[in-house]
Amino acid sequence: MFVVMFEFVVKTGYEEQFLSAWPKTTQGIFLFKGSLGSRLHRHKNDTFIAYAQWPDEETYRQAAKIEMSAAYEQQRQLMRESLNLESTKTLYEMEVEIDYLHRRVFDV
Repeated sequence: MFVVMFEFVVKTGYEEQFLSAWPKTTQGIFLFKGSLGSRLHRHKNDTFIAYAQWPDEETYRQAAKIEMSAAYEQQRQLMRESLNLESTKTLYEMEVEIDYLHRRVFDV
């Protein structure tokens, strides 16, 4: 599994737009581009950190070439419009070494 962490910096007054568009954009990326989903976290400094999972790095790299439906692309555009793109960045791109996020009982 491949993981990418993003830091989103939202423009003043655009938080509601971002929080509305992010889940819809993420759903489109899941449905059309092959992601395994994502989580969005709010940092204490009012930035947002997203943790996105992919089956592998190749699927992640190829996703940029895949267009989503018009409705999902519209949500993606709304999300991008809500961001300070100069400050928004990819923090990490990583392979998962050990995965204990599964919803199952741990082996003790």
